[in-house]
Amino acid sequence: MLNKTGDSPEEFGRRIGLSGMTIRRWLRKPENGRIPRVYLPAIRETCLALVAEGRLDPALPEVQSLLFSVASSAGYMAALRNLGLGESFTQGRPVSRDQILSGLLQIGSQLPKQTDVEVRSSEVSAFKKLGEEWSSRITTLWNIVRSRKRDLPDKFIAYGALFYLLTPVDFIPDNIPFFGLIDDFAILGLAASYYTRKSAEIPGRR
Repeated sequence: MLNKTGDSPEEFGRRIGLSGMTIRRWLRKPENGRIPRVYLPAIRETCLALVAEGRLDPALPEVQSLLFSVASSAGYMAALRNLGLGESFTQGRPVSRDQILSGLLQIGSQLPKQTDVEVRSSEVSAFKKLGEEWSSRITTLWNIVRSRKRDLPDKFIAYGALFYLLTPVDFIPDNIPFFGLIDDFAILGLAASYYTRKSAEIPGRR
């Protein structure tokens, strides 16, 4: 975390309630040295906070190894922040199809998320290799994103679904009641079917 964020041992120590001297001592340990388990919850919480602040990449193997065993409530809130969703998506509450689409719309309305999808288009396309239905759903959403006949707000759900496909936020298993329990394939299908139905309601709309 120190290497990736540029924080000093003192700054990191303040986050987890230890002195900079203690952190420096840990840094001098050999690779197989173990940090006392009593400090791991505070380190996990700091890791989640840094991810939420956008200062730590959640795709890093070291980050994922810490977050696999994170407490569900903390993981839930960090996941919401990472996706850019509001806290109105209460943990454990039954969620409808419309609420899922609303969440995708919120994600896709964020310019950084849209840019990430565009910049990483080859990564999105790589998922097509998983099967014909994967390819069909991704192609449908790409066509929406690239369409010149649709206004930007009409593309938000497509952007949201494609960003969710890219984000490693779902490495926190089942912590988000709708995004955690519905996998990437289902999210793509839900978004694609939304546009298919919408196009059927407006003849000639592509």
